[in-house]
Amino acid sequence: MTTRDYLSARQIARKAIPLLKAHVHDTAYTANADMLAADITPSSYITRGGTVTPPCLFRIMVCLDTAAVFKVIVDDGTTEVDMEMNSGAQLDAQSAYFFDALIHEDDNINFEADQNVQIEKLIVHEVALATQ
Repeated sequence: MTTRDYLSARQIARKAIPLLKAHVHDTAYTANADMLAADITPSSYITRGGTVTPPCLFRIMVCLDTAAVFKVIVDDGTTEVDMEMNSGAQLDAQSAYFFDALIHEDDNINFEADQNVQIEKLIVHEVALATQ
């Protein structure tokens, strides 16, 4: 392994560490509104060729105090798509759920629920390079 290979491997490993994109704890939420104050997007990386925003995976952990349908809202700048998680079934109250969402470089992401709830916990990590 050359020095150049080692540095490349280090750079890749650094990008493969999950990044915290959102964290909400014990917060009141109104039905069908954005859970996050601002949309989240995939991170950009500076390379020798310029800035790159690769597709990624968002790992989502959510726990609500009331049963509700949880949705990921994806906006690519022209069209908004609501994706109901858990096959559109309500999440059980006081239960933690984990979801993965593949995110394209142009996507803006937010979350909604169909009921007024208390968000016990919402954490979103970006898993760069779509590694697991």
